[in-house]
Amino acid sequence: MEDVARRAGVHRSTVSLALRNSPKIRPEVRTRLQQLAREMGYRQNPLVATLMRVRRTGQTVKHVSLAYITNYPTRYGWRPQHHDRPDFFPGALKRAEELGYKLEHFWLAEPGMSPARMSDILSRRAITGVLIGRLPPGQSTLELCWERFSAVALGYTLKNPALHHVAEDPFTDLTQIIEHCLARGYRRPGFVIADMDDSPRWGDRLHGAFLRQQHRLPAKDRLPTCEYEPGPQFRNNFLIWLRRWQPDVVVSTRGQPIYDWLCAAGYSVPGDIGMATMINDHLEHGISGIYNDPRSLGALATEMVIGMLHRSETGRPAEPHFVLSPGTWFEAGTLRASGT
Repeated sequence: MEDVARRAGVHRSTVSLALRNSPKIRPEVRTRLQQLAREMGYRQNPLVATLMRVRRTGQTVKHVSLAYITNYPTRYGWRPQHHDRPDFFPGALKRAEELGYKLEHFWLAEPGMSPARMSDILSRRAITGVLIGRLPPGQSTLELCWERFSAVALGYTLKNPALHHVAEDPFTDLTQIIEHCLARGYRRPGFVIADMDDSPRWGDRLHGAFLRQQHRLPAKDRLPTCEYEPGPQFRNNFLIWLRRWQPDVVVSTRGQPIYDWLCAAGYSVPGDIGMATMINDHLEHGISGIYNDPRSLGALATEMVIGMLHRSETGRPAEPHFVLSPGTWFEAGTLRASGT
């Protein structure tokens, strides 16, 4: 800050206030000093910033806070009681506490809130570590003053800006499921896919994995994908697809409705037909498939953000990393045993 002050011809305290977005500094001066600091390679260390805040205010700060930002139409629309997508927050919260940090939820869609205002709120509270929760369906962009923050996004929904991501590995997960099915003697796997709950990129990876596995099968056993469309008509469309193509095992991204429709149509699972799912965190459904622990993903994202804070890495990364975590097999008896 002394170097920036000398270059700008101002006092060091003026630079300090400008970098903290203090209203005591005129906006044009604040912008000029922030730009100069960036050009000179200045990066704020959040741990030092918190220490200096304690010295300035005299208030004891036991934890450096991290932000968990969501942008659903309602404050808690991202929680599982409102939909069936995984909840990364508990794992992120627990890991933050283990490492001496506090994780707080911030709602970007709050009435009267704007990206600039949210950025200022976080800056005034000396919060520079940010986790971006999954965005609502149809949304892929999020605006903040990214140069102030060390940020990691969870899942596939955030497309712009290109940040570091932590997410499930759908290609590996679906490959595991198909390999389990083939090892148990199934020869005509059918795939029922719904990607509207996450993002097209998630669906593209699943399609790629399924098509890759189909190349291992004879041409007569390669079945078209059944696309899941929400609404009452899909049950009929699924049954038409099932009876026409006659898969001996159904793999689905949505386990429970497919399982219920099979049973209601008179199929015995796994007697007449096998069933497996991209199970995510719905172990209670009792369907064999892949289990992705959302707590582990939340914890991993938290560790990445804290590492960035220690290295003073802020802004949009020049080389964004996409960290994919494969799930583990969960046996629930909806596939026949190996060798039968």
